[in-house]
Parts: sequence; structure tokens; C-alpha cells
Amino acid sequence: MTLRIRVSTKAVNFHERKQQHIELGYRIEDERTIPVNGLCSFIAVKEEPPMDVLDDASAAEAKTGEPQI
Repeated sequence: MTLRIRVSTKAVNFHERKQQHIELGYRIEDERTIPVNGLCSFIAVKEEPPMDVLDDASAAEAKTGEPQI
């Protein structure tokens, strides 16, 4: 699953906010460094592995011995 968010921030905070998202594992796309109405923006993209609910329930059942519904 891909998570895409547009981050809008004041121009003075642009590089700091971008760095924060990079540290959290996001890839940065579509940087808009020229302020429009006082805000710059970028798109932060993060690839999340698909969550397998059945595997999580099976693991919980194996630990507790009780069915997880």
C-alpha cells in the first residue's frame, strides 16, 4: 500500500519539514519551493508492506491458544 500526503508549510520551515519526513522513511516528490499564498509544499510518499490480517490473527492465536475473531 502506498501512502501519499501533501505537506504544506511556511517557506522558512520547508527544508526542516522535508528532512523530518525523510527521517521517517518517506520519499519526497513534487517539491514546490516557491511560496504560493505564503506556503511551500511537497508530496511525501511511503511504501507500506501489505498487512496480512490473517497472519496477525494466526500469530496471536498461536501465542494465546485462543481463536482471535
